[in-house]
Amino acid sequence: MAGTINSLGIGSGVLTSELIEKLRANDETVIIKPMEDKITLANQKEDAFTLLSSLMTTFKASATALSGSSIYLGRSINGSTDAVTATVEDGSDIQSFNITEVDKAEKNVWNSTALGEKSTPITDLGSGTLTITINGEDFTIDYTADSSLNDIRDSINEKASDEMTASVLQVGAESYELVISADTENQAITFSDSNSGADGLSTILALNNIQPAKGATFKYNGIEITRDTNEISDLINGVTLTLNQNQEATDSANINISQNNTAISSEMSIFVQNYNNLINNIQDMTSSDRESGAIGIFNGDSLIKSITSEINSIVTQVDSKGNSLMDYGIEIDRYGEMSLDSSAFSAKFAEDSSAMELLFSGSDDVDGIFTKLNDKMTEYTGYNKLMSTFSDQLETSKDALVSQHEKLTASLDSRYEIMTKRFIAYDAIISRINSQFSSLQMMIDAEANKD
Repeated sequence: MAGTINSLGIGSGVLTSELIEKLRANDETVIIKPMEDKITLANQKEDAFTLLSSLMTTFKASATALSGSSIYLGRSINGSTDAVTATVEDGSDIQSFNITEVDKAEKNVWNSTALGEKSTPITDLGSGTLTITINGEDFTIDYTADSSLNDIRDSINEKASDEMTASVLQVGAESYELVISADTENQAITFSDSNSGADGLSTILALNNIQPAKGATFKYNGIEITRDTNEISDLINGVTLTLNQNQEATDSANINISQNNTAISSEMSIFVQNYNNLINNIQDMTSSDRESGAIGIFNGDSLIKSITSEINSIVTQVDSKGNSLMDYGIEIDRYGEMSLDSSAFSAKFAEDSSAMELLFSGSDDVDGIFTKLNDKMTEYTGYNKLMSTFSDQLETSKDALVSQHEKLTASLDSRYEIMTKRFIAYDAIISRINSQFSSLQMMIDAEANKD
C-alpha cells in the first residue's frame, strides 16, 4: 500500500498521501492520544502502588516487631565484678541479687618429680600397671622398662581424655615433669600401682597433689551456696554465674537484671522512620495543590487516603489509664511528621518497663497499640486483603485501557486503509475526467482556430 499512497494525487493534485496523513494525525490526537495518556497514568499508578506496597510492608514489619513478645524478653545485666560474671537468657526474671565470699572450685592437679628425659626410656623403670581413678572410673596404664615420659602421657590421654589431661612440662634446661589435671572441678584423682617396688612407675614419678580438688562456695543474698563447678546455671532461672576468682572478704558483686531497652528503643526509631516514609509518600500521592494545579496520582482514591487516618487513629489513642505513645517521646507535628525524643523514651522506660510493654504489646485481655496497628496493617497487606484487591483493580483497569487502545488503533487503521483505497479510486476518476476534458478542450480550440 505504501507504493500506491506515494502515487496518490497524481490525477487530482488534491487527494494526496499528505492529506491522509494530516487527517490521520488529527484523528490520533482526538481519539488515540487521550487513550495513551490514560494508559500512561495507569502505568504510573502501578509504579506508585508498587512503592506504596513496599512502604506498607516495611511499616507493618515495625508494628509486628513492637507488638510481639520476643522484643520485650531481652535482658540487660550489670554489676558483674572480676570475681563473678553473670550472663542472662531472654525472658529471665527481672531482679537484683548479691554475691559475696566467693571461693572458687578447683580442678585436681598432680605433678611428678623432675626427670631428665621425656622421649627416652625412664631410668630404672620396671614394668607394671598404674591405675588412675577419677569420678568412680578406673583407667589402667600399662608400662614397661622401655616406656618414656611421653609414652605415659600419651597412654593417659588416649584412655582417659574425657576425664583428665596429661602433659609433659619442661621445668629446667634438661628436666621434665608429668602433669595430670582433672578436666572438671571437684573431681579427685587417685593412683595405685601393681608394682610397689623401687622400679614401680608411681615410686619413680613420686606424684604430688599440687592442687587438691574442691567445690565452690559463695553466698547468694547471704545464703551459703556450694557447687561442684564454677559455672552455675541451676541457682537462678535463666542466669549463669561464672566464678572467676576468689573474692576478697570485703568485696561484693551487686548484680542487676533489667529489661533491655536498647532493642526496643532501636525498633522505635525504625518505626518512626518507616512511619514518616509511608505517610509522606501517601500525602504526595493523594495531594491536591490548587495554586500549582499539582494533583497526586491517587488523589481520587478513598482507600489510599484512608490509610493515614486509620494509622493515626491508633498511634494517637489513649488507653483506659490515660497512657499513650506521647508519654514515651512520640510526637506528630502539624505537617504529619513523627519524631521520637529518645531521652523521654528512656526515662519513661526506666520508670516502669512493664507498663510500657502492656501499652505497646498488650496482654491476654487487652490489645496493645502496636498489636492493634499490626492487625490493621494486616487488613491492608494480608493475602486477598484491601491492597491486593486494589492492585487487581488497577491491573484490570489498565488491561481494559490497553484493549480499548488496540481496538481504536485497529479501527483507525481500517478506516484509513479504506479511505486510501477510495482516494486512489477517486483520483483515477478525476484523472480520466481531466484527460477527457483536455481532449475536449483541444477539439474546441481546433474548431475555434478554423475561423
